[in-house]
This record gives sequence, C-alpha cells and structure tokens, in this order.
Amino acid sequence: MLSRAIPSIRAAFEAGELRGVGHVKNVSKGGLFLRSDILPQPGSEIRILFHDRRGDKIELHGCVRWTTAQLAGEHGARPGFGVQLLEADPAFRAFYEEILTR
Repeated sequence: MLSRAIPSIRAAFEAGELRGVGHVKNVSKGGLFLRSDILPQPGSEIRILFHDRRGDKIELHGCVRWTTAQLAGEHGARPGFGVQLLEADPAFRAFYEEILTR
C-alpha cells in the first residue's frame, strides 16, 4: 500500500476516555501515523479530527495498531502511533488523492 510522509498537520484524537493532540506525519489509503506524546493502547478504537490545507474538516475512525512504546531498545523514534482506518470519510479520500498527485 502506497504511503506518503507529509508536512505536519495538527490533529486531535479520542480513544475511550483518553484525549490528546498530535501531528499527522504519514498517510496511506488505509491508515496513518500520528506523532503524539500521549499514546493510546494498541487495539483501542480511536476518532481523529483534523483540517486539510483547504480548511475542510476530516473525521476518521480507526484502531490503534502499534505505538513507538512497543519498539525494542533504543529506537530513538519520537513518540507516536499507527492507526488502521475502519472507515474513511470522502474528505479523507480526496485529501489522500491530493497528496499522491503532488
């Protein structure tokens, strides 16, 4: 699956009672990586909200698949987590297609 690193886009998220903010750093058709100091548990259902460059609101629902806390040893990675999307709204599909054509 094709994925792209993108300039940081600020995003808010909710995973159960956990609330946080972070930055979308990498997207693919089926998921994304969100850089954040707050890490939800793998397996958590998550809701992510952000605005694309045109200001359109994008709301995503997915499942946290992994976090940087799971990486072995001195990985040096900044904290964040990977999300597999369960459903993507049409605005996200348009956002993703726009990224691919840059």
